[in-house]
Amino acid sequence: MIRLILLLILIFLVLWAAKGLLQDLKSLLGGRKEEEEEERITPLSDELVKDPVCGVYCPKGSSYKLKYKDRVFYFCSPQCREKFLKEQVSS
Repeated sequence: MIRLILLLILIFLVLWAAKGLLQDLKSLLGGRKEEEEEERITPLSDELVKDPVCGVYCPKGSSYKLKYKDRVFYFCSPQCREKFLKEQVSS
């Protein structure tokens, strides 16, 4: 019984390794060049801005922007933006 379990585990590991090798060979033979792969990587050069309501840092490009009294504020979510507006109106 133990031999059967060990044999099944061995077969699983061999198949798993073979699958990984086939994927690597497929990518090598698929004509992908390293330069093309580098172009697909998203640059991490987007500036991080701090949400004035909750203090979370988020990328400037994907944040929610609000221009208020000649200043630009950046928020992590529409909820934080609305909370900020309510606080400014009430004060």
